[in-house]
Amino acid sequence: MKGKVVSNTKLNDKYYLMEIECEEFVNKAKPGHFMMVKAQQYDYLYDPLLRRPFGVCDIERGRFKILYVLIGKGTNLLSQIKINSTIEFSEPLGNTFKYNGGKKVAMVGGGVGIAPLLFLARYLKNQGTEIDLYYGGKTEDDILMIDEFKKYCSHIIVTTENGKVGQKGIVTEPLQKNILQYDKIYACGPKKMLEATTKIAVENKIPIEVSLDERMACGMGACLGCLIYLKNDNGEIEQKRCCVEGPVFDGSKIVWSNQ
Repeated sequence: MKGKVVSNTKLNDKYYLMEIECEEFVNKAKPGHFMMVKAQQYDYLYDPLLRRPFGVCDIERGRFKILYVLIGKGTNLLSQIKINSTIEFSEPLGNTFKYNGGKKVAMVGGGVGIAPLLFLARYLKNQGTEIDLYYGGKTEDDILMIDEFKKYCSHIIVTTENGKVGQKGIVTEPLQKNILQYDKIYACGPKKMLEATTKIAVENKIPIEVSLDERMACGMGACLGCLIYLKNDNGEIEQKRCCVEGPVFDGSKIVWSNQ
């Protein structure tokens, strides 16, 4: 697929938010989907060779957004793309969040993992679900798009490790105190945060879905570079491709020690 870059906004020294116009993509995208984005600066160059995976951050009026952090050559090239440029990407890939979350849910996000939760929050709010957001980061630079989340969330609890914004500490601490209020948990972010969030949910018998951010080379399941380990209903450990069977999984079935 191809789209037109409507904006490519620098949020701070680490994060950018790109908005792309493509009605065909928007009509297919659901909360939890991701896409593989071509980061090559010129069509006649094949560097970097592989596309980069990004979760769908939000959609509105024929446009969608991706949130990205500057961590290497691919994302640095993306940050240089100008408005009105044409950009190539795949169709929406992977599975989606399940939406039978109940009357009140908690979302737990960390860093760039906040991205797919905004699209999900929009959808759940339209379904009449009450949402609390628990949002953690190392510093104030990792706390983004708060005004957007305020449109959909009843309460937003922010934590930073340095205490410059919100409560000082890690995001699972306030979640632990309020966990019994919720019918379901949705989470995306660093693996240690997801593992800790899943532990809290399982201990309190609350369903949890997590979106995993694995390294992906193809996005189609062919390269087997994004394998994760799950327990099936018989307790046996199975391998799953994060890009095909995921990226959204039942957190209680993930073998976190193998991730």
